[in-house]
Amino acid sequence: MSFEPTRYRDWSGTLRPTWLACWPIARTGLLLVLRRKIFWGLLALGLLNFLFVFATIYLKAQVAAQNPALSRFVNRVLSSVTGSGETYRDFMFAQGTVTVLLLALAGAMLVGDDLRQGGLAFYLSRRMTRFHYVVGKLLSIGLLVALTTTVPALILFIEYGLLSNSTAYFRENLGILRGILGYGLILSVTLSLLLFAMASWLRKTVPLVMGWTCLFVLVPALAALLRRVFDDRKWMLLMLWRDIRLLGTWCFGGIDSDREQQLLAPAAVIVAVVCLLSIIAFIPRIRAARVVQ
Repeated sequence: MSFEPTRYRDWSGTLRPTWLACWPIARTGLLLVLRRKIFWGLLALGLLNFLFVFATIYLKAQVAAQNPALSRFVNRVLSSVTGSGETYRDFMFAQGTVTVLLLALAGAMLVGDDLRQGGLAFYLSRRMTRFHYVVGKLLSIGLLVALTTTVPALILFIEYGLLSNSTAYFRENLGILRGILGYGLILSVTLSLLLFAMASWLRKTVPLVMGWTCLFVLVPALAALLRRVFDDRKWMLLMLWRDIRLLGTWCFGGIDSDREQQLLAPAAVIVAVVCLLSIIAFIPRIRAARVVQ
């Protein structure tokens, strides 16, 4: 029998490893989010802080090059941008508001719609497993977090080094680079797992936004109230974003306060427990999906 009339062509390429199936899912999810204008608006809002710090670093470099006598004065006035680890840590922490808003709106689109409209069954009908789907979606969420926190911080680090007098800044501050990457990894992993778990249960946008708001707005407000009532700083551990910031400070190697040093271990435990509970929460929702062959 001849296949010539049907224009049949056999596959002569090289099959890729199965673990690469995660990347198309992550890329598709990221492109799906970036097609919405509201997300570009939130990204533009996050760029305002980035542009301010970027311009401040450039201004300090120009003043130091043209009038070295004023460099110390400028450093005292613009003490928040000194090229130290605190500069990049505070910048990534300040990006938290935009990041939380971005994820709150993206969660239902990336995960909730798949579970509600049968998209997960479509993925599982292909040559991929639930593991590939979960990793792909977590990668797409992690990339969104990196776009607003890690990538801008790396650009600022490179800018500060290029505007210095020599390449010594890069050689002497490799710890800062490790801190940026470590802090960014903690942010991406924690927020990705938490958002995936919440979106798998609160599938629609409005319930997910409300739950996300309670976690990052109402719970911190309650923690601040309890701290004042009982005069105990340990209540601040209820603030997940603050716990992640403590771990980020540890990544930069700059925990000087004894109080923060005492809270570091409990904060690490809380973040680890949140990640573990998130995994436990979304596993039954993923297993419940039916596979269409």
